[in-house]
Amino acid sequence: MIKLIALTKFLKECQLVLPEQLDSWTDQVTLDLIWKPDVDGLHMGDMRYSATIIFERFADHPGRLMALVGSWLENNDSDRDRRYDLPAPKFDVSMLDNDLADVEITLEFVEPQYLAEDPNGEIEAFEKTWAFVPFDLWVAEHGEVAAHGH
Repeated sequence: MIKLIALTKFLKECQLVLPEQLDSWTDQVTLDLIWKPDVDGLHMGDMRYSATIIFERFADHPGRLMALVGSWLENNDSDRDRRYDLPAPKFDVSMLDNDLADVEITLEFVEPQYLAEDPNGEIEAFEKTWAFVPFDLWVAEHGEVAAHGH
């Protein structure tokens, strides 16, 4: 559930509420088995899960929160709707008074699960032994764009 952990960390860093007023969890976890060789190893399957993020006593503008979540998804999970046909995040806002609201965000993620061939691996498939390879969510902190021939 690396994507949910990374999104939650990002939202905490935005300081929209105090850290103890933000919580997240997963449920409805499934694994679609694929068993296909890939450049990253053996693509064992895709883990799909629903995620919930809760903000208690949120006092900022809901549009800002929506923009932050949307931008994080675009930068870190951009193929979610094209490749996996995942729905857009759902924002449920419950007003507590004129200035405060509890906000519940629900969204779905898909994370590929890979195995690497390993003679000492604990997983047996296709007459070989394999080791589980955790998928890292890589986030570029800086980069460079170059045009062909320039």
